[in-house]
Amino acid sequence: MNETEFSIIIPVFNGEKYIKECIESAVSQSFKGKYEIIVVNDGSNDSTTKILTEFKDEKLKIFNNKNSGPAFSRNFGIEKARGKHIAFLDSDDILDKDALQNFYDVWHSAYCKNGLEADIIFAPYYVIREHKNDIKLYFPLKKFIPEKNFLNISTTKGEVLKGNFEPWAKIYKRDFLIKNGIKFTEARLAEDLPFFYKAVSSTEKILLCKKPVYFYRKGHKQFLKEGKYDWDNEVINALLESDEIIKKCHDFKLIEKIYAKNCLDICLFWARKFKNLKNRGEFYAFCRKYLSKYGLHNNFTIKLFIRNLVDI
Repeated sequence: MNETEFSIIIPVFNGEKYIKECIESAVSQSFKGKYEIIVVNDGSNDSTTKILTEFKDEKLKIFNNKNSGPAFSRNFGIEKARGKHIAFLDSDDILDKDALQNFYDVWHSAYCKNGLEADIIFAPYYVIREHKNDIKLYFPLKKFIPEKNFLNISTTKGEVLKGNFEPWAKIYKRDFLIKNGIKFTEARLAEDLPFFYKAVSSTEKILLCKKPVYFYRKGHKQFLKEGKYDWDNEVINALLESDEIIKKCHDFKLIEKIYAKNCLDICLFWARKFKNLKNRGEFYAFCRKYLSKYGLHNNFTIKLFIRNLVDI
């Protein structure tokens, strides 16, 4: 295994609280093959840069850039990557110690079976719910048989779209991303949404890993505040870009209900994040109009009311 099998890409901005634990989880993988860790420091102005200099592992490659957002940092990481497969790790999350080995075992087993390489492998993940002080296991695709035949939008009737939208808890074949021009839209919010749809709709070769590989930290992020960025329009643009991507699928009617449910969940998620913004009403109005084509505008209004009521 002289070839670099994996590139772990970690974008970080002001991540002093968790970045050490994050990188340690990447450095201490049980995988004995060759892999690299690309940390893209996105103009941090806290102690993140100092913490990064304390690591001396040869697998670690640190790039210090001016602040340009997570999408730019991930795209930058893809350009620098030399691994056969790419894994994304957020700076406040943790990679299970056997993550790369588990991914490699699934990929290698399928390759030995039929000589074909998977473009994407999905895996279960744990959610560290700091606001509830517990950990919960998630695997939306558990009803499918792991490590067997390839899955895709058609063979699962769109069920693969129920996987988490975020780029983590997956690996992507680097050549697959490059060949299909799959990059993150350079925005600061919801940038992973078009990336997810473009990746999943561009392949017929998806595999599942049955073992959890990732710890996603939830509940420590704050509501968005007014600032120099047009937060609501970034999410709106991501939704509209996703529409353009997914509606090119020849079997869109087959997957329309699943896609519509995804859109509802996304609108509700960001509507809650925008709770304290002055122009939140404009975003709510967009969501109702946007979801009306799927008959879900009333669902949005009722569910948002209930979720806001719980917070009072």
